[in-house]
Amino acid sequence: MAINVKLKFSWGHIIAFLAMIFISYVSFMGLTYATGGSFIIAGIGVFVIDLLAFIFFIVPQFLKGTDVRFDRKIKWERAFIYLSIPVYIAIMLPFIHFWTVFDNRQEIEGGFAAAVTKTEDMFAGYETYSEDRIASYAVALDTLISRDSLVRTQLSRNNRLEAMRLQLIADNYTSLKKEAVDWVNKAKGVSVWNVFMIGNVDMVREAIDNWNVSLNAFTTKRMHYEYEDTESFTDAHPSVVAAKSQLEDLRGKFTSWGFPTILALLLLLLIYLMMIFPYLIQQRNTKSIYTLWGVREGVMPANSIIQTDSANGAKEKKTNKYSAIEF
Repeated sequence: MAINVKLKFSWGHIIAFLAMIFISYVSFMGLTYATGGSFIIAGIGVFVIDLLAFIFFIVPQFLKGTDVRFDRKIKWERAFIYLSIPVYIAIMLPFIHFWTVFDNRQEIEGGFAAAVTKTEDMFAGYETYSEDRIASYAVALDTLISRDSLVRTQLSRNNRLEAMRLQLIADNYTSLKKEAVDWVNKAKGVSVWNVFMIGNVDMVREAIDNWNVSLNAFTTKRMHYEYEDTESFTDAHPSVVAAKSQLEDLRGKFTSWGFPTILALLLLLLIYLMMIFPYLIQQRNTKSIYTLWGVREGVMPANSIIQTDSANGAKEKKTNKYSAIEF
């Protein structure tokens, strides 16, 4: 059946657009992992990927279904289709990278959980620091009281110790610890699909730094009669150093590019067929003598008139007609 109508939206487009949505989501995660957590670069990258996918897969369908300027548009159609495979491979590199990360998910998820768990050790270390400082302050007060009876009458040992305890371990600290522990417990159960958590190492480091800054602020004030060499709680605490070091090791695991996995290769093939599907089902206008590979042999443009001699010598008109060919 001759079809000389322009292309229409079909279920083939739905398949292609579903494929593009899946590509966009997975590529965003792949780019986020590859860049160590840059959502801006990932967003720009996905926009470029979608634009190129539309140009090299959807535009050729429009060119194939055209009803004017066949000789000019077939050149563009061939160029887009011939280049679609190398362009497809190039734009799918972030997509492939995610499946490399996914293949190492147990190691990455376990490493992330271990790293964020280290932050709990930071709070345990802070509490040990606080108890040691309070005990040291008690010794300083006892020494001062036993040496100077005048000071003894002016000091309330227990009140001063309680003031220090409130300074170091009070409601502010309890609230901060609860917030951090809740965050850590949620982070322990995340998977590589949650790129906003695992992929953003800088965000996790920033959270640890912010908690550490708050802990340091609790300890900067010095009480009267404390020892001069009393130190504040700093980010040099072993738990903080260990957590940051483990996060950096984790970054190296998901920013490194690897050979495509079997799953990635199978998905590449399937998605390519889904993307090219609207072009495959688009019928070419019957007036066009061109195909994707060349020119139809033994045919002339539709509606051409051929004059031939009939058996009785009369002239007979014949019209050359042919059916649409997919490619």
